[in-house]
Amino acid sequence: AKAHVSIRTKLRIRTRLRSAVRRIRPPKPKPLILLDHRIADEPIDPWGLAVSPDHFEEHLSLLRRTRQPFPLVEFVRNLQEGTLPPDAVAVTFDDGYVDNLVSGKPRLAAADVPATVFLTTGYVNRFREFWWDELTRLLLLGKGPKNFQLMVRGQPVQLNIGSDPPVPQIANTAAVNRRHVALISIWKVLRHLEDGERELAMHILRSNFRVTDHHGHAGRGMTTQEICALVADGLVTIGGHTVSHPTLPSLESEACHREIAESKLACEALIGAPVSTFAYPYGDFDAKVRREVIDAKFTIACSTQRGPAISTSDVFALPRFYAPNAGGDVFEQALRSESAAD
Repeated sequence: AKAHVSIRTKLRIRTRLRSAVRRIRPPKPKPLILLDHRIADEPIDPWGLAVSPDHFEEHLSLLRRTRQPFPLVEFVRNLQEGTLPPDAVAVTFDDGYVDNLVSGKPRLAAADVPATVFLTTGYVNRFREFWWDELTRLLLLGKGPKNFQLMVRGQPVQLNIGSDPPVPQIANTAAVNRRHVALISIWKVLRHLEDGERELAMHILRSNFRVTDHHGHAGRGMTTQEICALVADGLVTIGGHTVSHPTLPSLESEACHREIAESKLACEALIGAPVSTFAYPYGDFDAKVRREVIDAKFTIACSTQRGPAISTSDVFALPRFYAPNAGGDVFEQALRSESAAD
């Protein structure tokens, strides 16, 4: 027992010393790929997808001062050739929210920072929220039954909603906690379904939970015209992110192939040019999914694994760093911490 305590004490001291050294002598930068989703002031954001426009400006300003921004394809090419500077950075967005164009693109242009937007192509021209955002509104804000049972693939999913719908200002009440638990439980089920099955479940939820005074179009995907405007000057490029944003390892081989291959074809049809980059929804992939991405003729794929991009990184499982919704000082500390990761 004494030896066990001694080992823990030594580890604690070593960790404190390492932290102190890093404060005195910050780690050298390492190449990083950033992951954003939305550039928006979003009051209800349980998934942590939104970075405010003001914070995004601070992030870009810091990157321009302290890093060398590269387009993702050039970043990876230099990484493979061994010529990538240690302070290199690439900016990426997942899903294809319209605010990437409206709020993100002008700020990227002002800072002259290139970016790649990975499109969930089934939401192009859809004029509707992404399903996980709509699910959030329905269960956190919707009026409906206190207890509800949803059948998914013949299995019941029990949702305990509780009392009256909350509002964002009282987001820590017990009612919201119950709703949040219900939200997470149904999200975990729906993310593994194929698009048709998920849409049927969402239709049932819409029929039972109603949200008033909410304009879901603010969080929608882009239209064809908006995507063309996004990429017109070459600063922003697009990549594939499947058709319906499923958890790819959960799908049968045929459905997995269709989600990946059709997203590539759709992206290329949108811009009239080859598309070589892909991002796994939720960062989830396995050997089967990786092979499908290669077979679809993508040459780069991004995950959500943490850490810097180094010479031994798998170009079909590139790590990315979640950008926090925080100011420049916090963002700078996060960049340093990520550079220090093994």
